[in-house]
Amino acid sequence: MKNLNRVAIAVSAALLTSAVGAVDFNGYMRAGTGLSGNNGENYSFEKNKIGRLGNENDLYAEFGFRQELPKITGMEDQKWVVDAMIAQGNSGNNGWEDGDFNVAQFNVQATGLFASDKDATLWAGKRYYQRKDIHITDFYYLNTSGGAGGGIENVSVGPGKLSAAWMLDDGSQKNDEDEYGYVTDPDNPNDEPVWGVIGKKSESVNGHIFDLRYAGLNLWSDATLELAAVYNFANENEGQTLQADDGVMLTAILQQGLSNGFNQTVLQYGTSSYGTQMADLGSGAWFDRSGEQNDATGYRVINWGVMSVGEKIEVGHQLMYANSADVGLAKEEHELFSAVIRPMYKWNQNMKTILELGVFSESEGSTDKGGSKATIAQAWSMGESFWARPEIRVFASYLTDDEGTTMGSSKGDSDYSIGMQVEAWF
Repeated sequence: MKNLNRVAIAVSAALLTSAVGAVDFNGYMRAGTGLSGNNGENYSFEKNKIGRLGNENDLYAEFGFRQELPKITGMEDQKWVVDAMIAQGNSGNNGWEDGDFNVAQFNVQATGLFASDKDATLWAGKRYYQRKDIHITDFYYLNTSGGAGGGIENVSVGPGKLSAAWMLDDGSQKNDEDEYGYVTDPDNPNDEPVWGVIGKKSESVNGHIFDLRYAGLNLWSDATLELAAVYNFANENEGQTLQADDGVMLTAILQQGLSNGFNQTVLQYGTSSYGTQMADLGSGAWFDRSGEQNDATGYRVINWGVMSVGEKIEVGHQLMYANSADVGLAKEEHELFSAVIRPMYKWNQNMKTILELGVFSESEGSTDKGGSKATIAQAWSMGESFWARPEIRVFASYLTDDEGTTMGSSKGDSDYSIGMQVEAWF
């Protein structure tokens, strides 16, 4: 926590130095408390597949600082921005916690540098790069935000806008050199451990992400298409043999605007580690460099959106099917189906009653999984919209695990939880 405070002070000071009044403070947070029947504490189960309402048990916060720098004579048509964010997460179960924290963003963005295209933005640093998510399940289906990088975005090309980015994505792999340590004989576990080979040594791999986007293609009335191509590769060090094949992830996003909301259909295809991530619900922000996923391919089809039904009801939903083939050394198939719906009734400008129902079915090789959730919540928010935040909720959830392996084998395959949640962005 002391380190987090030092980082926060350093980031704030860097941004406040030149123009105090220009700093925009923004952020996000979620937190909650609760209890459950089998597990005692507040419980979370497969929220990306059955929904997050009444199904989260962490405290997560983002502190953002954004500053547009003062104009300089002769450069009045340019905009220079310094953008920074600190992210921190932990269980929230104690008053003083040293949970993970991260300088999630620290970058410079410059718009208006090119006379031929004043909308184009040149950037460098570390940033959340054009992430795509489904809020009701907290699922990021496209998020290639890696380490430091740079790029250019919103370049006018034909009827749309082109963006290109290059970011670091280091990882590790095993090499051929033996690693030694103390080994226990599995046939005689009570004997003293002996010195021996415990596996192969790990070595770092210099990885990279190249991300290309083309957005703003108008198809028909209120319909737009966005295309994305992501290429993940590694740069081989001298004397190193890379284990993992390069990976490709392709995405097409069709958004249909409606008079009462919007609907979005997403098609994705991946190879190598990106192929495995289709059914694993990966987003492109990490890559398995072990080489075990080299033959994998996968695809994912998602439909989601939010729409109003009359003046009092709004409904959000997620439907998803994902399939990955030739996963891992066993060349298994991984298949997933998920459906979530969240209707909301607005009593007045502040108060809402929210219902969320979710179900999933999954098979991975010879292992089958599945489960469901039903949550009822009374919520009070700063506004009546589906997206209005801050929002405080009191909830009750009932969860089922079809295989009866995660919620307490001695107490069956279901559990309930009750509690309070808060979520805010600003």
